[in-house]
Amino acid sequence: MTAQPTDDAAKGDPALFSRVAQLLRRHEAEEVSQEYKKELQAAQAELQWHHNSHPASVPALRLLAECSQRLFDLKAARRHISEAELLDPWDLEIMIISESLYEAEAANRIVRPGGPLRLQSDLSSGVVSTETLLEKAMGSFRLGDVERAYSLAKLTYRINPVEEHHLMDVWSIGSAFDPRRTRLELIKLEQEGDPSPYLYLALGSVCNVVGQHQEAVYWIDRGISLAPKDPFVLAMLFNELAYVLARQELYLDRCVQLARTALELFPDTQANGFIRDTLGVVYLKRGDYDKAIQNLREAVRKDPTVIPRFHLALALLKNRDAANALAELKFITAARPSLESPHVEETAILDRVQCNILRLEDLLNLGGADDIRDALGMLEGLV
Repeated sequence: MTAQPTDDAAKGDPALFSRVAQLLRRHEAEEVSQEYKKELQAAQAELQWHHNSHPASVPALRLLAECSQRLFDLKAARRHISEAELLDPWDLEIMIISESLYEAEAANRIVRPGGPLRLQSDLSSGVVSTETLLEKAMGSFRLGDVERAYSLAKLTYRINPVEEHHLMDVWSIGSAFDPRRTRLELIKLEQEGDPSPYLYLALGSVCNVVGQHQEAVYWIDRGISLAPKDPFVLAMLFNELAYVLARQELYLDRCVQLARTALELFPDTQANGFIRDTLGVVYLKRGDYDKAIQNLREAVRKDPTVIPRFHLALALLKNRDAANALAELKFITAARPSLESPHVEETAILDRVQCNILRLEDLLNLGGADDIRDALGMLEGLV
């Protein structure tokens, strides 16, 4: 049995970590001989003792993952590196190991029975671009592996943090994966002390998703206070602030001005449907249904996805137009989640409408005042 580490070693045990790291480096190019396997197993046992006493030791978890990987125990390696990534979510080397494991796991699923396990990663080539990583992230999302997609989005940003817009991919994929975890991890990134308008936008957006609206306003205001020169991010900040306040039915006159300013700033007039959607929601909350419908129809024309269609359906219902509202709800019934921008709000709308469409259809085909009121009641709380 391996001896338990001393108290001094348990506090950090740099000697143990150094020795295991040297062991891993020394045998990088070698086959796993029985002698080497015994050395790895002994090192693994020592690391496990250390981890049992200090479960938050990220270096121990990282080395445990690498030992398990070299011993071809990919399940154990995945368990250790996932735990390390939870504890230190922005450590570049941990994210690289995590992605290497994903690649190894995928490769080993197609290796012939009895064939050797493959641990080589595309990342080891040194030529993987952030564009390639982001494509892989979206591919993983489409395949339903949202955890890997989230890890890849973080890796994309961490490899090239100058490209701050990648934080929007982190928050959007993270919102589909685990918005509460994403919020905490973005806060950890903010605590590193390098403020960015994109980071504050991502924080405000994910706080809005989890319903922490006051905190969302705090982060967005901080982003605006940086006076970003990029019109894209400034427009996004104004738009997000208008949407968060409108959902709380606060300062609606100000929300109109914020959304209109966002429209003026946003550099692509053909892709500003999401801002028209915000402006439509503000008018909807103000009770100005004609202006709400006008803006929401334009939003749907430019962005015919679930959220603006649902907002248009609500505005039409408020305006007693049951037939056209039902047409929008039927579109939603046949829709699927957006692959490029997964969103918790979108999922909630899909679930509610698709589960209740038969009853909604009955009510709106009747179209009386009481029927419309009952239909609105079934859709309450989604905006």
